[in-house]
Amino acid sequence: MTNQKGVDVGIQTETHWEDPKQRKYRRLKHKVLEFIAKHKSAQSSVDKANRRVQVLQQEKRRLMRANKNGGIGNTIATGETGETAKSGILKEDADMMDEDDEVDQLVDEDEEMAGVSPTPKPRRVTGSRRKPVEVARDEDGKVILPVQIASLKVIELGTVIHDRPGFHSERYIWPVGYTVERTYMSMVDAENQSTYTCKVEDGGDGPTFTIQAADTPDEEVISARTPTGAWATVIKRANEVRKRESANAISGPEYFGFSNPLVAEMIEGLPNADECQYYVARSKR
Repeated sequence: MTNQKGVDVGIQTETHWEDPKQRKYRRLKHKVLEFIAKHKSAQSSVDKANRRVQVLQQEKRRLMRANKNGGIGNTIATGETGETAKSGILKEDADMMDEDDEVDQLVDEDEEMAGVSPTPKPRRVTGSRRKPVEVARDEDGKVILPVQIASLKVIELGTVIHDRPGFHSERYIWPVGYTVERTYMSMVDAENQSTYTCKVEDGGDGPTFTIQAADTPDEEVISARTPTGAWATVIKRANEVRKRESANAISGPEYFGFSNPLVAEMIEGLPNADECQYYVARSKR
């Protein structure tokens, strides 16, 4: 039996194939090989996707356990999964996570107050956005207070102290008299939350940030030179009541509402806000 060049031995006959048959066979063979290659590639993609799903499922279980055991006092997670755990996390913080979808670690503003500009954090684009809150204004264009933004309630916007540099930075303005309310875990009752009143007071060369809980005995006032310092005390004590460890990183500006775009816009509209030498308006960043 003659071995015809280019044709597999297993399908040869004693009679030489005509050229059209050879071409047809080669085309079919090429398509079969091409199909096998595509199948292998598709199977590889499926395997990778399955491995990714397993990793995400493990991460989801880890976050659920962490939130069940410690809430925001033990773990601070943002956006980054489809849902934000409700246990121990402020509702307005969860809203901001959904809207801004920021990366995991919160920025402590102490460096900001010292004049160090933080590196902007990357953001992922999300397909849906919540309807923006509409702020009511009077005939003169002034904001009608109070304003409710999720769980944050703005009571007073305060007065901008533009001629003392300590009352603003590149990213924030701290008006004296600024007052907001929000809910968080109680520092005295492990089973409930409490309403916290956050204020900015005149500390001379710079602001003093105070927090007072509605259920704290003797109307105790917690104060610090930074928003983070004040809220760190609250979170530490709230977790001590629940026998948990405190978080490693918190964001005072978020808890006070300063990092909320709507709050920043209202503060920028106050008299003398444009006179703050180092402050850069959000629209220009």
